[in-house]
Amino acid sequence: MKKIPLLIDMLATGFYMGKIPFMPGTFGSLVAIPVGYLCTFLPVYGQWVVFAFIFFLGAYVSGRYSLVSGIEDPGCVVVDEVAGLLLFYIIFPFKPLYILAGFILFRFFDILKPFPVSFFDRIKNGWGIMLDDIAAGLYAAAVWFIVIKILEYYNIAL
Repeated sequence: MKKIPLLIDMLATGFYMGKIPFMPGTFGSLVAIPVGYLCTFLPVYGQWVVFAFIFFLGAYVSGRYSLVSGIEDPGCVVVDEVAGLLLFYIIFPFKPLYILAGFILFRFFDILKPFPVSFFDRIKNGWGIMLDDIAAGLYAAAVWFIVIKILEYYNIAL
C-alpha cells in the first residue's frame, strides 16, 4: 500500500477519528457535532455552503484515499459520515434531543443500508462513498420529521 498524503489522510479520516480501531463510522460521525454547532453561527445559506464544501471535498479525498490505498471503501474514511449527519443537523434545529436523535437515526440507516443507501454503497469511488451517507442522512431526517409530526398531532412537545 502506498503512503496516503497527510492532508488527504487527515480530512478523509475525520482528523483520525476513523482510525479508532473499533466502530470507526460511529466515532467519525461524532465529528459532525462540532461542525453542526459551528454552522449555527452562519445564516442558512452559509450552512448549505459548508455542507456542499464538505460533500465535494469528501468526494475528492475519499476517492483519492481509496485509489492510493487500493481499498474500494476504506472503513477509516469517515468524511462521508460527517457530511451525512451534518445534513440532518442543518435541516433541524441544533438542540440536544435533535442532536441525539439525528446521531442514532443516521447511524441506524448508515449501518442498515436500505435502498437507495445500498445502491449508492455499491458505487466504488468517492461519489459512492459520499452518496450512501447522504441518503442515510436523508432517511434519518425523513423519519425524524415524521416523529415530530406525530408528536405535534398528539400535542406532545419536544
